[in-house]
Amino acid sequence: MTLAIRQLGPGDEAVLERLAREAPQFDLAGRSEPDDPLTPVRASAYLAHESVLHWIAEEQGRVAGELLCHVLPMPHGAGRELLLYSIGVREGDRRRGVGRALVDTMFQWATGAGVREVWVLADNPGAEAFYGACGFVRAAEHEQGVLWLLHIPGPR
Repeated sequence: MTLAIRQLGPGDEAVLERLAREAPQFDLAGRSEPDDPLTPVRASAYLAHESVLHWIAEEQGRVAGELLCHVLPMPHGAGRELLLYSIGVREGDRRRGVGRALVDTMFQWATGAGVREVWVLADNPGAEAFYGACGFVRAAEHEQGVLWLLHIPGPR
């Protein structure tokens, strides 16, 4: 396997659109549907945003996996943290080191950028095992929150 990992940036709008349409292929079976792609203007703004770190793992021109992080400015500590928002690997590419290579790239970026804390919310036992194997540790009981969502209706 020869993987090339790169960070998405301006000019990758078509890749971003393809990832949105193919979202279920990077998730557990039956857990998601295709996403609505961003408009070209919003896609360009997303790809240029300084807080967005979106890496892909490519093999022979095909995206095998993706990892999305957000840099969070903080008023304490090192001044910022990294939220590993999502990681996904195509079903046929799982258990081949794609996810681990993406996480290693994220760790290298964080080390070089002086970021000292990366956190992620795991939503299934397989994800928990993966993050543990990558060096993440479960937060102490008093540090774990409960995920609450607020959906804000858009224009009708």
